[in-house]
Amino acid sequence: MIIVDGGLARLAPSGTIQPRSLGAVTRKGEYTTQEVQSIMVKNSVRGVVVLAVCWLSAGAMQARDLPNLLQLDVFVLGGGSSLVDPQTFTQAGRLYHGRMELGPKFTIGVAVPYGKLLSIETAFTTGPNDLFLANENIFPHVSGPPAAVTYPSRTYIGSLSAVVHAPFAFHRFHPYAAGGVEYDRFSPTPGAITTAKNSGFAAVSTALITHNDKLGINVGVGLDRKLTKRLTLRIDLRDHVTSSPAFGLPPRPTTDSLGASFPVSGRANNMVYTAGIVFHLGKL
Repeated sequence: MIIVDGGLARLAPSGTIQPRSLGAVTRKGEYTTQEVQSIMVKNSVRGVVVLAVCWLSAGAMQARDLPNLLQLDVFVLGGGSSLVDPQTFTQAGRLYHGRMELGPKFTIGVAVPYGKLLSIETAFTTGPNDLFLANENIFPHVSGPPAAVTYPSRTYIGSLSAVVHAPFAFHRFHPYAAGGVEYDRFSPTPGAITTAKNSGFAAVSTALITHNDKLGINVGVGLDRKLTKRLTLRIDLRDHVTSSPAFGLPPRPTTDSLGASFPVSGRANNMVYTAGIVFHLGKL
């Protein structure tokens, strides 16, 4: 027979006294240990859900208001460039003259204003600047090999610049000055690579040319004229300065270059002159 003493102990059939589990005690208005743990877990989950809903609601409100808080200027420009990089060198007893041709340019970029006078912009500019190479010993100069060869090439420029606007206007035009750093790629087209392979380069009958990557700087000036609340006319003149591109050719002949060389030195000034529209987005 089992004898219960105050609901706390019992007499086992073996005759020993064993304590009764406290978790099994159930009185009116009280909870077992398992029930308390279950309630705590449920309340914790509810708290996490409430915090998540509040955080998502606040994030949604901030995302909704983001266009009104941010201010971005997106600009699209078009124009041309003059890549000034004349080179004269002698190879196999012959005098050669090389230069980069004029070419159109297209620029797209984004600027973040900091106050009314300063903005930081990043831009991408691209367009052709063909390499023209002429044998000065052949006269009169005619187009086409071996007297003169054109190697079509494209220039790619990625830049990061600071733009400082003047605190005054001249006939509603606001001048500005700009300067920054950039990464340039001078890349021959597949047609240019084929031309170098079949027609050669300078004194050699065949050559392997490839792209050149250069670090550079840019400096320039421009004018902004407000057209509407959201649109501005921009005129920009920018000098992109790098070292002279050699299109993968060494300054002296090597076996890897199939005996071709391009002994250029100095710097190249790519004067890019463009005009276009600036779109003002966000808060004005």
